[in-house]
Amino acid sequence: MRRISFLRFFTALSALAVACGAHAQSFKLLQPLETDADVVLQEIVLDAQQTRVTLLLKNTTSETFEACAQPTGSTEAFTLKDLDSGTVLPQRTIGGLSLCGGKMDIIKPGRTKFLKITFPPLPAGAKRLQLGEASCQPRPDSDLDYWCFKNIALPAR
Repeated sequence: MRRISFLRFFTALSALAVACGAHAQSFKLLQPLETDADVVLQEIVLDAQQTRVTLLLKNTTSETFEACAQPTGSTEAFTLKDLDSGTVLPQRTIGGLSLCGGKMDIIKPGRTKFLKITFPPLPAGAKRLQLGEASCQPRPDSDLDYWCFKNIALPAR
């Protein structure tokens, strides 16, 4: 049986961890929605396979409200747009809330929910983004409020 020294093993493990972690970039943004401060763009994580977005939904009011997530493939689903190149990425998956069209999630006062959305990878060099439901276009025929983060600035990467 071959033995490897702890120091050599630790050095090899550290190098592997750095190499694997170097591909993902995480941006903690904590950017509230312009029209509703209780909806917060918490984080965007970029890697070679996908872009992951986390939204925090807080209820700081004294009333209960309902929320749902638009299913992947619907015209109201989230899109992520690189504002410099015009590239629009469609929602791949979404989780954390019930899908619209079924039951709505009830968010009581003082409670929070996390909405996690994945997209294809962002184009290299993307710095300014738009994230929104229904391509950030209001729907006058709908009683739902569509969320749109119009100017997301990613720090230099």
